[in-house]
Amino acid sequence: MPKEMQDDVWKTESEWFRPWFNRPAYHVLYGHRSEQEASDLVHRLVEGGHLGPTGKVLDAGCGAGRHARALASKAWEVSAFDLSEASIASAQLKDDGQVQFQVLDLRELERQTDWTGHFDVVTNFFTSLGYFSTTEEHDSVIRGFATALKPGGLLLLDYLNVESVRSGLVPFEQVDRQGTLFTIHRRIQGGWIEKSIQFEWEGESEHHVERVQALHLNDFERILRDHNLDIVSTWGDYQLGPWHPASPRCMILAKLQPQNES
Repeated sequence: MPKEMQDDVWKTESEWFRPWFNRPAYHVLYGHRSEQEASDLVHRLVEGGHLGPTGKVLDAGCGAGRHARALASKAWEVSAFDLSEASIASAQLKDDGQVQFQVLDLRELERQTDWTGHFDVVTNFFTSLGYFSTTEEHDSVIRGFATALKPGGLLLLDYLNVESVRSGLVPFEQVDRQGTLFTIHRRIQGGWIEKSIQFEWEGESEHHVERVQALHLNDFERILRDHNLDIVSTWGDYQLGPWHPASPRCMILAKLQPQNES
């Protein structure tokens, strides 16, 4: 591929997620994500006792709300938010009033004073962080999670597993979803996992580049420790199997320690 074509394929903006997460094509490309998968995962977490007795849970970066609805079905009192207005609108349409949904940026969580020390559990499913430009922004996200938790509360992070992504990377493919052909390039470069997506929508060409930080398990260990969160469990898949370098996911359960027990 000529260099000028390479540059065009990977051209993006720092806030790429704001327009892309609200585009109808985004929901076409990713709309096949399984409600059953979310329900099964929540069932394993709750019935296995990993989240403790039911209480108040905040699903941060909830997307269209599939995990939030599953938690509500298990008698949790659920609040949930996402920065995408389109995702929240979809979530509200599917909800029967059990979940309190709202539009909010992860970076603004620490300033939601009504939620300070309010939740028994905070969840962040399906790689819903890691796409901001600076270390300071990512640090503010984790600080927001810790701020929203009660002392002794639990944070559940579900992230891609960088080692698995690297070994199984498909550099190029074309995917047809509901009659729209998506041309997708992938790479790992400069500490970022990137996906370039090109397609035609209503006669117009569109191009979006997704970027998430290539965060490893040891990166999360350090970041969480800086915010008084101690890891209590790690899993490598949605069946809650043990984490290892080839695992498809990096799932972390961490506990917020009281300030005098850091």
